[in-house]
Amino acid sequence: MGKAIENERYRRNLLVEGFSDEQQQQLSASRVTVVGAGGLGSAVLNYLVAAGVGFIRIIEDDSVSLSNLQRQILYTTDDLGKDKATTAAVRLARINPLCRIETTTERLDTRNAEALLSGSQIIVDCTDNYTTRYVIDDYCAAQRIPMVYGSAEQIGGQVSVFNTGRADRYRDLYPTASAPKDEVGVLPPMVGIVGSFQALETIKWITGMGTGLDGRLLSIDGRTLQITLFEI
Repeated sequence: MGKAIENERYRRNLLVEGFSDEQQQQLSASRVTVVGAGGLGSAVLNYLVAAGVGFIRIIEDDSVSLSNLQRQILYTTDDLGKDKATTAAVRLARINPLCRIETTTERLDTRNAEALLSGSQIIVDCTDNYTTRYVIDDYCAAQRIPMVYGSAEQIGGQVSVFNTGRADRYRDLYPTASAPKDEVGVLPPMVGIVGSFQALETIKWITGMGTGLDGRLLSIDGRTLQITLFEI
């Protein structure tokens, strides 16, 4: 695919004030791992692929169920029973064939973290459980690479970036896991809002654009539309 076609695909990126062709090439050369292809992952993956991230690894061991379709916009009713990672990759490849997508249907844990996460410049945490999140945090801390954290529940959410020169670990903010819940409610737009912030923070970190959320926690209250930034 020629440079002219590539420039047309990313033209709206290049029209952003302060965003250069060099930064677009940084996106194209970047390697991002997204852990979780559910509600948060649907938004993150769509926007990172569309923006021009060159390589994305998707780690997701679940399959599509009917209750997922309320918020997980990568999937349709025809996808019920299919594994999410492969199904997501097929759809994302249609959005941007310039993005190389790698998938794994293994569940991330301490035993396979090195094998599944190696080669990443940045890891986006789109999980819904503390156990996996701590595995990501431990790996990122050891490798000194950023972890873009997001969570959404009910009508609220949080976003931050951990394990950078200006930010401590996720474990420092949440040393112990909360009691697990079998199932929690969440309104569909909340995962889109939080996932969009995660994608934005990932793009900013790759390109060096703007001020990131490392060292700060963004809290979103969807009931009041109040957004609060906490120093951490």
